[in-house]
Amino acid sequence: MQLHLQTVLLFAALTTAGVTVGIGLLAWRDRSAYLRDWAAALVAVCLGLALYGLREGLAAWLGVIVANLLLLSNQVFSWTGYARLFGVRRPWPWILAGYLAVAGVYVLLTYVWDSYTLRVLFFNALLCLLSAASALLLWDHRRRVGAAVLALPLGVHLLQVFLGLLRIGVTLHEGGVSQQSIYVSQGQIFVIMLNSLGVMAMAFGFMSLHAGRLLDVLETQAATDPLTGLLNRRGFDAALQREWRRHQRLGQGLALLMVDIDHFKQINDSQGHPIGDAALCHLAATLRQQLRPYDLIGRLGGEEFCVVLPGVSLELARQTAERLRRAPLGFVPEGEAAPVQMTVSIGVASGTPEDAGPEALLARADRALYQAKQQGRDRVVLSEPTA
Repeated sequence: MQLHLQTVLLFAALTTAGVTVGIGLLAWRDRSAYLRDWAAALVAVCLGLALYGLREGLAAWLGVIVANLLLLSNQVFSWTGYARLFGVRRPWPWILAGYLAVAGVYVLLTYVWDSYTLRVLFFNALLCLLSAASALLLWDHRRRVGAAVLALPLGVHLLQVFLGLLRIGVTLHEGGVSQQSIYVSQGQIFVIMLNSLGVMAMAFGFMSLHAGRLLDVLETQAATDPLTGLLNRRGFDAALQREWRRHQRLGQGLALLMVDIDHFKQINDSQGHPIGDAALCHLAATLRQQLRPYDLIGRLGGEEFCVVLPGVSLELARQTAERLRRAPLGFVPEGEAAPVQMTVSIGVASGTPEDAGPEALLARADRALYQAKQQGRDRVVLSEPTA
């Protein structure tokens, strides 16, 4: 079966346009900058394919220079979209300088040395470099998105690197290529067709990454207390299980602090629930400020908080608890004149070989907190290891 280049290009442009509409609607609805970049990448490749397919009736500056710049823009905006998604800085001055340099080379290869072969080799060399840059960026952030989400976009960019090298090889093997022979060389047309299919697959890769990000957002929301921004009970239990497994595997210390605001019901009843909420947020901020960045903090419910201290002995956990208890917990709520004074009671427990699991450790810390309440509040009580 003979492949017709213009048919392949226009079919790819129209098919990609349909997917582009979907990405564009997502970008408009979600207002995510990375989606806008990906939509721009697909718009650029649609226009580039259309101009490339209709180039015989177009001026050289439009059918050659603009068309090739648009096709390369697909790779550029793909990369900037990934960079936005992962929070990587985008070197816009260098990108602009690169555009100007590439445009200058195309002007030379079109109007000074009119060489279709050199243009093909130059384009595919750039395609390989840009695709490799996107593949490398995706690979560097593979732990953030997961293998299943990453497989399609990473595979597409690796395929584009391979196809770019293949087209360079086919061009050199054929001893060069002319603008007329490109329409009859089945090898060239086949590689172009595979590249066009790769662009459509790239669009689905964009949607895969977006779906993965939405799933991450939902999982984060499901594990986060909306008032304080700390882990909620669900998120805390999962984090505690992970720390417990690490504690068992590495043999490092692990301590828990159960923290409870004293007489919290009186604050709510006498000053209102908004002040009570402000007290919870103030304690959460104090815990963040006083603890290490990798310590885990969760709000288990009501006025009860729990802190996981990895790699900490019972004595060091006691010192940490005393520092928290003595921290300035009084605050003046926004819009109020009178300060709110509060104290905390803290129960401390450290992991022992007798603990059957993190639940046992949590129960001991909770019992120590109960003892602190029974002994008059505003104090730290250590859990006695089980016999």
